[in-house]
Amino acid sequence: MFEKSQGNDLFRYRRSLFYNRLFIRRSNLRFILIVLLFSATILIIIIKPRPYSDPRALPELTGSLDSDSSEIDSSHIAWKTDLIKKINSRSSFYKPEQFTKEALKRNKLIPVTAVLLGWKRTESLKLVVNYISKYPFIKEILIWNNNNETRLNVEDFELNNMNVVLNVFNSDENLHDLSKYITCSMAEYNYCYFQDDDWLNLYMDSTYTNFLKNPSLIHSNTMPLIHLEHRRWMFSNSNKNIHTGFTWLGCGSFISRTKVQRFLGQLGYIPLSKDRLRLVDMYFSLWTNQYPYQLSNPLTPLDQNHGWSSGIDHWSIVYSNILDAAQKLYTALDVKSDSDHFEHVEETPYYHKRDVRAPCINDKCLFITNVDPFPHPSRVYYANNITHVHEQEAKFNALDFPSNEFWEKHAYHNAVDLNLSTCWNSFKVPKKGDYFGLQFVEPKSYNKVTIVSSKDISNFDASFTVEISFDGYNWKTCDKLESSYEAQDYDSVDISQNNIIAMDFDSADIPKSNIITMDFKCFEEENKNDPVSFIKFKATRDFTEPFEICSFILDGLSL
Repeated sequence: MFEKSQGNDLFRYRRSLFYNRLFIRRSNLRFILIVLLFSATILIIIIKPRPYSDPRALPELTGSLDSDSSEIDSSHIAWKTDLIKKINSRSSFYKPEQFTKEALKRNKLIPVTAVLLGWKRTESLKLVVNYISKYPFIKEILIWNNNNETRLNVEDFELNNMNVVLNVFNSDENLHDLSKYITCSMAEYNYCYFQDDDWLNLYMDSTYTNFLKNPSLIHSNTMPLIHLEHRRWMFSNSNKNIHTGFTWLGCGSFISRTKVQRFLGQLGYIPLSKDRLRLVDMYFSLWTNQYPYQLSNPLTPLDQNHGWSSGIDHWSIVYSNILDAAQKLYTALDVKSDSDHFEHVEETPYYHKRDVRAPCINDKCLFITNVDPFPHPSRVYYANNITHVHEQEAKFNALDFPSNEFWEKHAYHNAVDLNLSTCWNSFKVPKKGDYFGLQFVEPKSYNKVTIVSSKDISNFDASFTVEISFDGYNWKTCDKLESSYEAQDYDSVDISQNNIIAMDFDSADIPKSNIITMDFKCFEEENKNDPVSFIKFKATRDFTEPFEICSFILDGLSL
């Protein structure tokens, strides 16, 4: 039952499209009936959303996001002002004209529907809406408000892009995580972007760029220490075709709508209690039976109050639900008649082939390396014989991997954070053929690179080749023309035109042996300005100790 209000026809139209797609894509009648029954129950009996639709374009954020400023202390105002400055300084490489219907027929870009949940952090929700609406690949924003004490309307939000369609659904019951999957199933576009209102993803362009290469996988963001924690929460059993892992989704994740619709079918076939149904974020990534593509980077916190975990033993709930999800997945794949509800073929790129690790702090590139300091998930065998996730963690902990202290100090993003006092450490000793480098959001031509390390790299020139690529698959080795270990005046580098933060350090404090500047030539003269999307530095010999990278400078682009 839906009350009459603006946007109802659009909602019913999309709901009918959702069911039509299921009939087209699935021949299993039983599966279809389960999905229909489950979705209809949620949409008609439990939920009574009130949708509103009215695309609007309003100015950028100002210093005030909430009319009741008297309740905000001075420290919060300062934090908010700094955050707003950072948000307003961001701009997307992608252009609105690339996402018109005609343009999308020619290019390989993907329009996305953003799915946002509202609870009791309305100020943060407004900030997120304003921020993500400036990215042209976000073509639609659907807000599901779980707070029945506060009704939201389209007019409550400011948009940075007049081409974005905004819809708001007000629920009469707090459905927690479940609502984001119901909302995504109604999306106009084939892919959804999940974002909660307690964190902000400042790496929209770089995350989207990585997503474009493998859009069927989950692409998520998390903090370095949580990234390490999630490595423990992976489950592998080749005999049962299990190859899956956990990731939190609310910090900025790109997700296939097809996977969401399949998940709703799984929920219809394998019933969960109401309490678990509300927290299905703990089931979704595991039930895709695929390892998520997770980027590790510092997150930007918003208002952390009024979280679901407040006042409860939330870790007990998390562990219980993750174990239940893994057990139910194992049981379903173990019974042949049920296995068609779950994917049993691992999608490419296979886990050991993934090399994108972290976004650059300026959101203009991604740090890549094939050197993974953590054990492959297959080394921790899951046989459905544990009674607590701690037992799975214990198997992982018995292997060799970085400690929390080491990883917090030397995680991937430290190579591209514009801070020379922080460095990425490979942890493992690099072998011949190992590499590190960058993927660029905007392809450009580069002919010079400066690399800064915390270690002596005076033999770098003889130990690495420089390679470039247009697509990340086909690589060309460049000619190294000249190398220098002389200290340079990096303060004078003019990078304002790149809309990035200037690096401020005194090169006199850095030993000459820790800095190398290389000129290289990748093309003949007539093609020397051809833009490239990837650059990597590949080891030509085995090393005897781990490698450290603190910063890159490419033709004035500081990282």
